[in-house]
Amino acid sequence: MTKRQKQLYDFLLRYMKKNGIAPNYVEMMKHMGLSSKSKAVIYHYLTELEKEGVIKRIPAKWRGIKINERRKNTTTLQ
Repeated sequence: MTKRQKQLYDFLLRYMKKNGIAPNYVEMMKHMGLSSKSKAVIYHYLTELEKEGVIKRIPAKWRGIKINERRKNTTTLQ
């Protein structure tokens, strides 16, 4: 996991613990300091986190992100 992916992953953990739901793309972009035209960057980070098995995206569901609890404590930076 890259530093930026870890930054997003940690944000997802904190946000979901606090709010009970996943953040939307605008909230993720704001946290990462990205412009409103950077939705593709967030999509890429989420895709990589899903490939690593630390999250699962639920298609066609608004805020459809789930943290994989088995991998939660085993994330490392590359």
